[in-house]
Amino acid sequence: MMQWSNTATRFGAIAKLFHWTTAAAFIGAYLVVYVVIWCMDDTSPASLPVLNIHWALGLLVGFLVLPRLLWRACNVTPAPPAASRAEHWLAETAHWLLYACMIVMPLTGYLGTGAPTDFGLFVVPGFNETAAFQWLSSTWQLSWEAFEAPIDVIHHALGKWVVWVIVLGHVAAALHHHWIRRDDVLLRMWPGARSGRATRR
Repeated sequence: MMQWSNTATRFGAIAKLFHWTTAAAFIGAYLVVYVVIWCMDDTSPASLPVLNIHWALGLLVGFLVLPRLLWRACNVTPAPPAASRAEHWLAETAHWLLYACMIVMPLTGYLGTGAPTDFGLFVVPGFNETAAFQWLSSTWQLSWEAFEAPIDVIHHALGKWVVWVIVLGHVAAALHHHWIRRDDVLLRMWPGARSGRATRR
């Protein structure tokens, strides 16, 4: 029988679905944008369908953040493995940094996008086409170019120098728990896995 909610020792199916859907969208968005950077001219119209995939995956990450946080708040969190206070602090800090990335990257990506994102069934207008930007523009006398430039700098700088370090650190920590410490930290989030390893003290 499928376990939907978390327990004190395992993540439930809903938490796993949020985790792996977000991870797939996040990594996919990275891969797609580097295909554009390395293999295409990102200023040409031919790159727009590929960039649309990047935008759609990025927005998907953003759309999932709030329900994921609400589900986390309403569920028990599995107890962390035995570790020092410093290790627990590092793990908790890393998790909240990941959540910050899931908010800041989609947000800055959308705010700096001047083209609609086509999801097939519906279209999300570019931020420059929204009433929010029209209000900002009229209130602060901002052109789209003046607004977009600093947002793009933040988005690209974080994506190029910060986010991938945090994500790789998260992956490395999970593999360290699995292969070195041999506890069930990775297994209790792995789809279909049943955690049963003894935690190394």
